[in-house]
Amino acid sequence: MKNALVVYHSRSGHTRRVAQALAGRLEADLEEIRTRRAYGGTCGVLRCGLEAALGRAPAIRHAAHDPSRYRLLLIGTPVWAWSLPGPVRAWAQGHPAAGVRLAFFCTQGGSGAERVFAQLQAATGRAPEATLAVTEAQLEGELDPLLDRFVARLATAETEPPPRRARAAAKPR
Repeated sequence: MKNALVVYHSRSGHTRRVAQALAGRLEADLEEIRTRRAYGGTCGVLRCGLEAALGRAPAIRHAAHDPSRYRLLLIGTPVWAWSLPGPVRAWAQGHPAAGVRLAFFCTQGGSGAERVFAQLQAATGRAPEATLAVTEAQLEGELDPLLDRFVARLATAETEPPPRRARAAAKPR
């Protein structure tokens, strides 16, 4: 089994492209988050945006990979209506990854990444070691350097010693 798992949801193919590139660089397993119900056409786009904006989590298909069996989990998502898409929310809430290193990445038209990363952190209950936001313009031009820097940050985080916890101050009696 490989040490990393890249899990993602993609409607347009942008997030899929980034996920596949990261999985290749990390020699990771790759898994797409899929809904049980198809969301085609204009109505599907509107439904996706509404679910994201309302914080809903639709039914998704069974995952093939158990994230707890990996050392590193990357969760990839598009930004829909400046929000976390429902399928990614459903996956994150249904797949606790305690003890696994965690990173997030997203694709966006131009903004919304910070809010989506905060929502994904709330859904997973954990802060990521690293995040990567890719705009549509970057997908067309400067994607490789962005991915290389992100992978390097993950490698650096893996070799750094865990932070020391501050000792609690003794309470006066």
